[in-house]
Amino acid sequence: MLEIKDKKDSLRTIKMLKLNHFPFDIFTTDDEEGILNFIKKYPSKEYVLRTINKAHGKFFFVENFAQIKSLLPNFENEVLIDVSYNEFKDDIILVGDIKVTRGIVDIVDLSARTDSDATQRNIYENPQYNLHCSLEEEKLWKIPGISKILSYIVDHELYNIIVEFIVYDCKLGVYKENVIINELRSKY
Repeated sequence: MLEIKDKKDSLRTIKMLKLNHFPFDIFTTDDEEGILNFIKKYPSKEYVLRTINKAHGKFFFVENFAQIKSLLPNFENEVLIDVSYNEFKDDIILVGDIKVTRGIVDIVDLSARTDSDATQRNIYENPQYNLHCSLEEEKLWKIPGISKILSYIVDHELYNIIVEFIVYDCKLGVYKENVIINELRSKY
């Protein structure tokens, strides 16, 4: 079973398991050359700067290196920079957190939304779907995009762990798939 200690461990695990994700990397706040190389390698209309060492930390949407540089003093030691998904909001099918617990009866815990304003931060405030049910229950299979995320979990054996995901109607991310994995959680 996977054990994820913190957000940094989650990001390492996503890369190690070759799970589909938007391009991201962790930088020390003084690594301007590395950050500039990342932006050149992954051109985008928008990037996200995030706190790496705590949940619900600081985050900023930025468009270029000058904006990134001006915001680096807001972070201690390290910063996560990733390509923003905002450019693809209209392509969202389902955004949520899901956990499939293996047992005699497989159980699914899901909080999710289908609207283009859904984010990992707001799915709990007003979830469209908030389920605790068996994998066989019909109501689960009526949710748009659920078969794609469940197939992804099965294919990558992501059982007994919380998976933050987005299902799109087009193929995106580093491996050009319909499912993007944003985070894995078990111990935090």
